[in-house]
Amino acid sequence: MATSIKEVDLSNKRLQEILSVANDWALCNGISIRSGADGVEAEKAVPAPYALFPSVVPAPVLEQAKSTMTHFSRLMHKVSMDHEFLEQSLKNVIQVDPFMLSLWNIYCKVRESGIKQPLHLGLFRNDFMMNCLDSISPGQIVGADRLELKQIEFNSIAASFGGLTGQIVDLHRLSLGMAGKDIKPEQIPDNKPAVGLADGMVKAWELYGSPRAVIIFLVSTLERNVMDQRWLEFKVYDRNPNIRILRKTLLDINNHGHLDDQSRLIIDGDEVALIYMRDGYTAENYTSQKEWDARLKYELSRAIKCPSVQYQLVGAKKIQQELARPGVLERFVSDPQVVSTLRATFADQYSLDLNQEGDAAVKLALQSPAKFVLKPQREGGGHNLYNDDITNFFTEHNQSKERSAYILMQRIFPWQQKNYLVKPGVPFVLSDVISELGVYGVYIGSADSEVVNYECGHMMRTKIQGTDEGGIVAGFAVLDTPLVI
Repeated sequence: MATSIKEVDLSNKRLQEILSVANDWALCNGISIRSGADGVEAEKAVPAPYALFPSVVPAPVLEQAKSTMTHFSRLMHKVSMDHEFLEQSLKNVIQVDPFMLSLWNIYCKVRESGIKQPLHLGLFRNDFMMNCLDSISPGQIVGADRLELKQIEFNSIAASFGGLTGQIVDLHRLSLGMAGKDIKPEQIPDNKPAVGLADGMVKAWELYGSPRAVIIFLVSTLERNVMDQRWLEFKVYDRNPNIRILRKTLLDINNHGHLDDQSRLIIDGDEVALIYMRDGYTAENYTSQKEWDARLKYELSRAIKCPSVQYQLVGAKKIQQELARPGVLERFVSDPQVVSTLRATFADQYSLDLNQEGDAAVKLALQSPAKFVLKPQREGGGHNLYNDDITNFFTEHNQSKERSAYILMQRIFPWQQKNYLVKPGVPFVLSDVISELGVYGVYIGSADSEVVNYECGHMMRTKIQGTDEGGIVAGFAVLDTPLVI
């Protein structure tokens, strides 16, 4: 029984045969993205970046991550409903971060106008890394007792790859079989996040209560990750083929959408029951006031939002840092055992507000920048600062309120393994890699009720050791799946 890619001893000829079959299997089975090229080539599909073999995860670690999901989803929903906590946590951030200020202003306008839609849909993903408690050689198999699960971030908007990751299970069963490894089915567990996520959309559509209303997938004009989004769309059709799903941009909503006298959002004559955002999660998605006008328009509507603007706000790193403060979880969670379970996954985090506490955090970072990561309030990869960039940032902003837009977080030193990454621009060689484990969850609730809350699958992202960022479409990581030991 294989428990490590280190044990996969293959000739280069056989590896190339497996690679050729795996690439074609990926395209045949929807593990693909747009090429990203210019002109007509942009429409071509290519295999999404993936690991040729699965990466090892001890069974207790995977179970720990999955078992916390419903607690985390409930926690973040409760935080989103606590105006006082949001205001206190984000007050310094919105003074220096124009993007967060714009979101905050929309949130305030929605509150002032009166909530037209009490229900919120969250299609969440909670990301973790396996932090090594001591020195472990790359590829060495270890037990869960030498690893600790640490939360990296909670994705409350545009939590991607629920579609593609479900197919990686069968790809890895194939690649290991071709490598001559006898794996028990439960070692690469079935994993269909897209089914659970789509079920959440269908439930929200039903709760809206208008059988002719449509679901909008809010997408960018140059979208590479179309197939991942389509998987969710197709799973909705599996549940109810009569539901109409339309792909629209923020500009489409601005130019063709309006609110009627009952605050229903109407686009080209169609009433909208649900808006599922796969765009609008970072400042670059709002190139003019028109995009912001569109966001305000639908936030003021009766349509169910996934996520609503306050759900997007709770995904901010600043909220994560504030929740890690001693005693804060107890504001939202009454069960001491759940508090302990959640807190055990928190990495050390520090406020950078312009006060004595923030000054102490800056001093820590300057003393040992390699031990920390500097995070702004952004999603999508490519925004964090490490090593010399941390030193340079604080050299420039040490006594500036600009630092309040960031948090300082303990840097995780994850378990290194060996794998072959199939990705343009990366040599196809056995490489030292590290992985991030994400768990998907669906939540539907209002200010005073919980309607739906369940965990619905997992994903892994794997990258070359020494690569700081982790986005797949952004070009940093590849799709992977756990080999459970």
